[in-house]
Amino acid sequence: MELRKHFETSGQWLFRWRSYLPAYLLLPLPWVLSDFHRPYGQHDIQEFWVLFCIAVTGLGLLIRAFVAGFVPRGTSGRNTKQQVATSLNTTGVYSLCRHPLYLGNFFVALGWVLFFHNAWFISFYVMTFWLYYERIMMTEEAFLREKFGDEFLTWADRTSAFLPNIKNWKQPVLRFSFRTIIRREYLTFVGAMLVFVILELIEHGQIDGKFLLEPLWIALAAVTGLVFITVRSLHKFTSLLVEEGR
Repeated sequence: MELRKHFETSGQWLFRWRSYLPAYLLLPLPWVLSDFHRPYGQHDIQEFWVLFCIAVTGLGLLIRAFVAGFVPRGTSGRNTKQQVATSLNTTGVYSLCRHPLYLGNFFVALGWVLFFHNAWFISFYVMTFWLYYERIMMTEEAFLREKFGDEFLTWADRTSAFLPNIKNWKQPVLRFSFRTIIRREYLTFVGAMLVFVILELIEHGQIDGKFLLEPLWIALAAVTGLVFITVRSLHKFTSLLVEEGR
């Protein structure tokens, strides 16, 4: 099997399981925890660092939200069984780079990894992320190339795969939709914040020998739970978050 075909085939398998990518971060965690410490032994410095980590993850969430706010139904979804695209997205964030959702995912998980301020762990994450998603991107682009032909090739020729080029910005066809963002991205937000709550528990368990949360983290956990219950209820029992064509 030629190498390109092998990458596309393996990418299809990885595509099915891409939602579980963060699980690989657990593999080196015992080693990382064995060397985990607060910067200069100061709890306050660690807390400021955690706020920076949340900001990095927040950047990833904003990128994903920006994508969700403009895309039509049938694209940029959470499908895992097979590739789906009713149209080719070439405007908005997709005019800046071809895989903006994966760019968002990169920053979301990078914020978690930075929590441990371990250069080796950060390098492991970046390399593994690229090796993993490179094959998924090749698979997706093979599907798009076959389905959309010259339209895809023209778009791919002027648009980078991963690093955004602001000069290429093209106004989206659809208007921005906050309701679509809430419906499509609330689970990502909830999951991202819960990970930070868990990391905070790990910090205290590893360094202080007891699992505890300061009031700020208890509040974050409570707000996250409230967001989940509220949006889940609206999504399941009402049509407030539904928009035609989204």
